[in-house]
Amino acid sequence: MILPEYREAWLQEREARKKVEQPMLDEQQWLEYEFTLSEAMTYNRPVVFTYYYDGEFHEVEGRCDYLNHAQKQFHIVSATEDVHYVKFHSLVHVELC
Repeated sequence: MILPEYREAWLQEREARKKVEQPMLDEQQWLEYEFTLSEAMTYNRPVVFTYYYDGEFHEVEGRCDYLNHAQKQFHIVSATEDVHYVKFHSLVHVELC
């Protein structure tokens, strides 16, 4: 039996344990992803972006419309014409579809 006051704290602690740390990419991985994105943007091919947000990994699939260096983010247009923004620092993996 758990008191209602402690239940909320217990649930938050449980959620916090599920979270993972963000992996850091090395220069070799960045070069590989740069090559993949260059090929995808040249031939207008769809790409799967895996990114880290709030302790979890998420995926978005679409065409990389352009890279915004000022805001440091990728602009991705999905098959349903939705626009997604992925920050450079949150990127974990990139692969061609």
